[in-house]
Amino acid sequence: MNDIILRGEYGSRAYGTHTDLSDHDTVEVVVEHPKFITGLETFETFQDSTSGPGERSTKDDTDTTVYGLQKFAQLAVLGNPTILGVLYLPEYDVMTRKGGWLLVNRDLFISKSAGRRFSGYMQSQRDAMTGLRNKRTNRPELVHEHGYDSKFAYHMIRLGLLGKELMETGSIELPMKKEIIDICMEIRAGRMTKDEVLELSYELESDLESAIHAADLPDYGQRDKVSELLHDIYTHVWENGID
Repeated sequence: MNDIILRGEYGSRAYGTHTDLSDHDTVEVVVEHPKFITGLETFETFQDSTSGPGERSTKDDTDTTVYGLQKFAQLAVLGNPTILGVLYLPEYDVMTRKGGWLLVNRDLFISKSAGRRFSGYMQSQRDAMTGLRNKRTNRPELVHEHGYDSKFAYHMIRLGLLGKELMETGSIELPMKKEIIDICMEIRAGRMTKDEVLELSYELESDLESAIHAADLPDYGQRDKVSELLHDIYTHVWENGID
């Protein structure tokens, strides 16, 4: 049995940019059964959804992603933007004492490398928006209405703004600050032109690079201390169970 130590809603509802039509995105972190850590079996990250196979989720649906603790921590120490955001959620549906250990020690995951990850993900969203990657969009209605996929654009700017905040403050505030939400919602609604959004993205990319350079942060996440933290969590849960 794999024990849940943390569960919370992330995505637009955590950022503060959801609409009446937004679905629910939930993440769970589980402490894997010992056989997945000490043996040859591996615990694979998996996703589940209340929507039907191949159907787009609606406001009534919940998409859930389940991470093993080891994989979750690996992604966090590398600076994965989505995973780091999970450590700053405003509230959690499940938060055990061991899950709390992750939050108390979340500074171990913050580094200049995380800033570079935010920048890289930002560029990926821009490539998708401009058709350099994923030339076919699954949101043609947005392209038809706004002249570009405003959801790619919104994520691109959000990543730049949050990455800059992380480098300047060492943390992320969720829900996001009102000024960030306002910019993102303007873009999501298509009230900025494609050229205006692209110009803003290049400015943000430059600002983020400057913030990375100036940040009083280690170059990389503290892998040795994270490994010690995971060892403590695993041994406590395996010996004493979830508390």
